[in-house]
Amino acid sequence: MQAPVINQIGHVALRVRDLEAAEEFATNLVGLHVTERGDDALWLSHGTAHHTLQYLRADEDAFDHLGLVATDAESVQIIRERVEAAGLEVLETPAPRPAVEDGLFFRAEGFTFEIYTRMATVAPVVTTALRPSRLGHANFFVAEPARLQKVLKEILDFRVSDHAGPQGEFLRCNVDHHGIGVFPGEGVVHHYAWEYPSMFEVAGMADAIDARGGSTLWGPLRHGMGRNIATYVKEPSGMLVEFYADLERIYDEHHVPGRWDFEGDHKAVSLWARHDIVDEFMAAGLPAAQQQRQSQRATER
Repeated sequence: MQAPVINQIGHVALRVRDLEAAEEFATNLVGLHVTERGDDALWLSHGTAHHTLQYLRADEDAFDHLGLVATDAESVQIIRERVEAAGLEVLETPAPRPAVEDGLFFRAEGFTFEIYTRMATVAPVVTTALRPSRLGHANFFVAEPARLQKVLKEILDFRVSDHAGPQGEFLRCNVDHHGIGVFPGEGVVHHYAWEYPSMFEVAGMADAIDARGGSTLWGPLRHGMGRNIATYVKEPSGMLVEFYADLERIYDEHHVPGRWDFEGDHKAVSLWARHDIVDEFMAAGLPAAQQQRQSQRATER
């Protein structure tokens, strides 16, 4: 049996109107460090990968793309063949694209994904500041979730961990309960998430937000779906960012997905107490960038 073609969530790229404010948030609160600067771009990392977050200066705040790490070069080729067979749009590789040596960009349901295996590394930064241990996941709210779910499962080998409500799914590409969540909504990337070592760091992040004069949007709480301890805050672009710890791991490839119902039971979103989902949380997220890269083949149907 061939290994799944994707094994890691690699990076998030956002277009932002206020690049300076985005950098301040990412470095002074989240704990990332800048690895490279361009005229209108920043690449940042939590560790030794060249980047796990990319900011591009733009006239709009928007989601640019999600980077996914393929298992090997053969997996990249398999993904390309599947993308083309499905009639999805393969995009030209943008410039600049530092540190990444291979792969492809494609678009599905209006969202852009970058696939690659090789990214350059940087020297580790020694610091006593709170910082994440890795980039964990991204959640999409889309008009027809089944279509994006199909792409993730059939082209990228994601597996369902849990069903959420009548149309939502949490999908995994490794042992983490989810690397991508897909739910019905207005066509946005709702949030992306940084994992911290324990609940103490998550609480520390909430304290740091308070010390800056801000407030968390929701949490801390422990979700039923995924069982992670989480809190959420908006970054300057308006994108929602989750800080979490203690996410469920699934090692059994014969795992039977659970089914969570949002109606009449708060346990799906909060095991600890009745933390109802706040309206501002549900309305959060950034749309896909309107100006897309030129495609190599205009075959999207």
